[in-house]
Amino acid sequence: MRKFAAVIFSLFLGMTAQAADSSLDANKTPRIKRDTVQAARAAQTFKFQPQTALRIKRPIPSKLKNLRPVIPKTEPEEPGGPDPSATLDLSDVIDDPALLADLGMVCGWDSHLILQDKAAGNVFYYIPRAFLLKRDADGYRLNVQYNTRAEAGQPSVMVTAELQAPHLPGDVHLLKSILRQAFGLKPTDSLTIKALPGLGATADLQALTTGLALPAERIHLNPPAHLKQVFRLTLSLTQDETEEVLAQIAHDGLVGTLKVAVAQTRIPIPIRIRYSQFSGTRLEGFDAWANGQGIASLENITDFPVTLEAINAYRLKNGKLERISKKLKPVRIDPGTGRPLKLPPAEKLLGNNRMVSWMVLDIDGSCADCLDTIDRRIRKGVALAPGSRIHMEAIPGLFDEFSVYKLIVHVQSPYFTAQASTVQKKEITLTADNNVSENLMVYVPSDKGADPLLYKYRIEAVTQSGQTRMAPQWEDARKLTQFFGSSQLEVLFNGATD
Repeated sequence: MRKFAAVIFSLFLGMTAQAADSSLDANKTPRIKRDTVQAARAAQTFKFQPQTALRIKRPIPSKLKNLRPVIPKTEPEEPGGPDPSATLDLSDVIDDPALLADLGMVCGWDSHLILQDKAAGNVFYYIPRAFLLKRDADGYRLNVQYNTRAEAGQPSVMVTAELQAPHLPGDVHLLKSILRQAFGLKPTDSLTIKALPGLGATADLQALTTGLALPAERIHLNPPAHLKQVFRLTLSLTQDETEEVLAQIAHDGLVGTLKVAVAQTRIPIPIRIRYSQFSGTRLEGFDAWANGQGIASLENITDFPVTLEAINAYRLKNGKLERISKKLKPVRIDPGTGRPLKLPPAEKLLGNNRMVSWMVLDIDGSCADCLDTIDRRIRKGVALAPGSRIHMEAIPGLFDEFSVYKLIVHVQSPYFTAQASTVQKKEITLTADNNVSENLMVYVPSDKGADPLLYKYRIEAVTQSGQTRMAPQWEDARKLTQFFGSSQLEVLFNGATD
């Protein structure tokens, strides 16, 4: 078993000392009652253990020789991009082992490699701690496509894995608070945190082939344009190699490295492809609870049994970070099932001004029946062509131009599965902040001609005032890329129906 954190980030409620919780004295350890969490039956009752509230000490930086002054004496310089020679390891400025352990398990960024800007001392860049196999409501983004080939012994299977850094917004707020405290910044002092761009990245594929006897030319990876983006790794395999690869993913995992270009330097970011390590939600219901909503149960939406062990959070109080930990009597939840639980409100249990909250889980990644279930789900059957992602993108300016809050693209196609048996309907949502989607995949057999009808789509706009506008008809699509701009919205608003 390995420890993983179910990371669900709560809304950051204030980053200044004025927004801190004034109901507790800053010089005393808060006294919090031992709340009880009840399950459905008395035999399942368990209690929170006494709270552990850890004050984050203000450290004395000792290894910051290459960094520029964070607070300039004159006007701040314009950012010039990340400087690989001006790096910060948070272990040099944090004197709290519990916090360092949490950063390596919970946060999506690498705590040992924070880069300062070339010119602006108040601008820092983070890199992901790893790229993991993506998992969403439909399961793992891993497809095994068996294709018909005439020549025996040649690659006839396409394995496609989509990878994503386990990044969520709340941990960036935590990083900013750590840097503010480490450098003794005031609430009014400017501090900017940016993601490291991914353009120019290359992949070290040799590590992926180690022990598998796969030539590197049969492994293809498209590096992401930016490091928050999902990207795809494709392997062309024989059927025997496929069994070997899937067995390794189920147990030890495949490993590799994405090397990100920063000036003349290549910064390595680990790639790990393993079923028990993934980027995605573990518990349904915790997110709503952490954001102040009442819940009646928690549902395990992973493919493995999980054991609930603790609820942790970091909050800001008087400009300082505090760690709140509520240990639980272990509660096991089987995959795909829920456990009725009565949790006190998050504000009562963890306090105000929370930046990041998560439930500590023990995931049983060695469950043999679970691995067999995953294996059956990812095998897509025989087809003549591998699956392809549909790229849908809305031009950012149209959201302001038409006062649109979001676009909903309704899509129907018989090719959402390799069997192409029935027409299915799906939809994706585009916003100004998230204007690109590649969440839909189609499997189109090669006997459909040179320019087949892949799918039909119909767009729906939700305005800032809450009104909806639906396109009057479905549009045919014969290409995998669709852009939505002013012309599509003009037609929609001029001839649409509410």
